[in-house]
Amino acid sequence: MRPVLLRAVLFDMDGVLLKSHEAWFRTVEESGRRFRGRPITREEFDPTFGQGTAADCTVFGLSCSTAELDAFYVAQFPVYLDTVWVNPEAVALLEHLAAKGLGRALVTNTTGPLAKQLLEHGRLLRHLPVLATSDRVARAKPAPDLVQLALRELGVQPDEAVMVGDSRYDRDAARAASVRFIGLGIDGDERIERLSQLQR
Repeated sequence: MRPVLLRAVLFDMDGVLLKSHEAWFRTVEESGRRFRGRPITREEFDPTFGQGTAADCTVFGLSCSTAELDAFYVAQFPVYLDTVWVNPEAVALLEHLAAKGLGRALVTNTTGPLAKQLLEHGRLLRHLPVLATSDRVARAKPAPDLVQLALRELGVQPDEAVMVGDSRYDRDAARAASVRFIGLGIDGDERIERLSQLQR
């Protein structure tokens, strides 16, 4: 049986292309003050990081809608952009994949406006032709919706792509969409410790 040709690589954003954990903690901490009367603690935040806005409302007991919380995040998050770390291997890898003719897509539980701010901050936006963001689908990761959106817009089949991520949300979403998962620092169909390992 002929092996399927790889045509596209899908990337989670946070923890893979950049790290905005501290910026998100400060933003979510402040959302607790605004929508429940007390800040969200690190103990509450750390196990849930990356879960998506709808889950934030429920898990943290916030008295607001998903849309209201998204708007709050868009307004508050830029205050903390200077705490974001950009993976120094990301641009070189994305340029390498483009030179090989491979499609590239972002697959993130972050909303479009915030994802664009982060990617622009990291000078990564122009290297990612497709942005599958949480405001474009009914369900965020770990549901397969974002991965399936990226596949459709890249024009590839699930067995022609791989997904690179660093969390169980990424792994579960990739598997639900029948896409091979490469774990950055976590187990998957393949595991890597650095992005540069994909540059081969």
